[in-house]
Amino acid sequence: MDELADLIAELVQNPITIEDSDHKLIAYSSHGDSTDPARWSTIMGRRVPEKVLTRLWKDGVFQELLTQDDPVHIPAKEDIGLGKRVAIAIKRSNDVLGYIWAQEVNRPLTSEDDEILRQAAKAAVSRLIQRQGKRKAEEQRRTEFLWELLLGNHSSEAAIRQKAENLQMQMPATYLICIVEAAGARLDQYLYPLLMRDKLYWVVDGAQIILLIGRSDAKKDEWDGLVKKVEQFLADSLSKLVTHASEGKVIAGYGRAYSGGYAQIVKSYKEALHAVKVKKLFPRETEGIHGYHQLGIYRYLLQLKKWEEEEGYHNERLDKLKQYDRDNQTAMLETLETFLDAAGKMNVTAQLLHVHTNTLGYRLRRIEEIMGIDLENMNQRAALYLELKMAKINREQ
Repeated sequence: MDELADLIAELVQNPITIEDSDHKLIAYSSHGDSTDPARWSTIMGRRVPEKVLTRLWKDGVFQELLTQDDPVHIPAKEDIGLGKRVAIAIKRSNDVLGYIWAQEVNRPLTSEDDEILRQAAKAAVSRLIQRQGKRKAEEQRRTEFLWELLLGNHSSEAAIRQKAENLQMQMPATYLICIVEAAGARLDQYLYPLLMRDKLYWVVDGAQIILLIGRSDAKKDEWDGLVKKVEQFLADSLSKLVTHASEGKVIAGYGRAYSGGYAQIVKSYKEALHAVKVKKLFPRETEGIHGYHQLGIYRYLLQLKKWEEEEGYHNERLDKLKQYDRDNQTAMLETLETFLDAAGKMNVTAQLLHVHTNTLGYRLRRIEEIMGIDLENMNQRAALYLELKMAKINREQ
């Protein structure tokens, strides 16, 4: 690989570095006095600095590298010590094995140089496959261990700690499980710089990536700090993933934070799954919400729906309103739900429905007459609100 790096450098007349898919340095060419701070830090630390990875990810550079086979020309980013670059991913099919980076310092890189980098990336594949074997075996053992934790398949806390130590995994003192779901996206690849930045452990399950996110301190106020860390991770990642999801839809949810042992990982995982399921059923109502603890009444709806079905309960009053809408081509049901969503605020409801407050007042009085209810009665109002939301579950599932 050192010879390959020197050969590429000689052909393009610029310094070259070659990294594996974890951005660990494999080889680099001689550089004389033309190395910028980012390249120098990579060589000294044997890995690309986190601030460089994060910035390139935020600027969409890695998204381009992952989705195309051609070299990507990267403008200088002086604030992180990165000069002009041209990079190409080393791929086998859709799997990224590593990267070749050419620092554009001695002369501009041309389309002819791009072709040299394409050929070099092909030549590097067989060499990197050999290196990848050992890393894949280590990753597999860690993946199996994480699944044991997520599913509760462990014998004791002592066994968990011993296995983590054997796998050289630094388990956090305070932790939670976060799930990001995006159909058609290579989540572990697209999120890789952020996963490395935050030192996360993860497994991929179909369209989901399941993340163990934690902090090393177990103080009481670490719960808030951990939630902030998760929310920052999601803020940095979700908008970028939307463009790569096959349906343009990305969903995320996370469970509560726990500390004092790792048997609760399974609990946080179930809570994260519940949050994701609720967000799928109620995308509008839960927009901007990701945490299980933030779901409010939506945390109870699935269980309430199950209980309602077991009882065989049916709200005949809601049926009357639905029938009235069908017979008269009105939207009384929508009016009622919007009014309850707006916590009974007339002006807000009228704005959402694009009607005058007088028109809204008439509709609400008519709804009370049709259903035989009193919308000033908080007990009736709360029950109607829950039942309207539960009615959506069957339609969305």
